[in-house]
Amino acid sequence: MKFSYPYSNKVFSRRAYKKALLVIDSCETESHLEGAKKYIHNYLMAYSTYERKNKFETDQFILYSFDRLKEKFIQKKSDLGW
Repeated sequence: MKFSYPYSNKVFSRRAYKKALLVIDSCETESHLEGAKKYIHNYLMAYSTYERKNKFETDQFILYSFDRLKEKFIQKKSDLGW
């Protein structure tokens, strides 16, 4: 796996994943949801490597975590009625 910056490793990605879960759980308004959506996107971009136009490379752990974050986001969005 290629890392996009020197401090990238599974420990940092797990911390970022846990923080993303906290960000999602703390959402109470539509603007909070927009911020959480951006955080989830940035989580994926931070742990991916740019290969070429619209093509990024990352490992399975990051992809699984990203998918799980999207599921949590969708659930929170429906819970809030947005």
